[in-house]
Amino acid sequence: MATNPIDRCWRCRSDWANHRKRLAFCGKGFGRNALGGVRGRFYVVTDASDDDLVNPRPGTLRHAVIQEEPLWIVFSRDMIIRLNEELIMNSYKTIDARGANVHIAYGAQITIQFVHNVIIHNLHIHDISPGAAE
Repeated sequence: MATNPIDRCWRCRSDWANHRKRLAFCGKGFGRNALGGVRGRFYVVTDASDDDLVNPRPGTLRHAVIQEEPLWIVFSRDMIIRLNEELIMNSYKTIDARGANVHIAYGAQITIQFVHNVIIHNLHIHDISPGAAE
């Protein structure tokens, strides 16, 4: 049972996983017009590592968020992602962790600055520190 308007918009549909991008049209308030990656392709994060900050490996969250084109980012499985340095987002990205238990934890933070049309949903962010991971 959905208890808030955003969840009611998508969660009550049994086929929500087949229509993930509907989430972009469920926003309320200030962010209601955010598109995220609704006009882009799906990008599946398969690798929880964050080893190469300059040339991140395809399949990692860092590789996904630095792409120039719009992307709807999903996760292939449950994972804990420990960022070695801050993760700087580009515009027109949706990080959609529905259907997986995904944590950004025990490392650096996500930075959303000077960008627009970013949606982050169902991502657990905790135990982080500014800048480099300790």
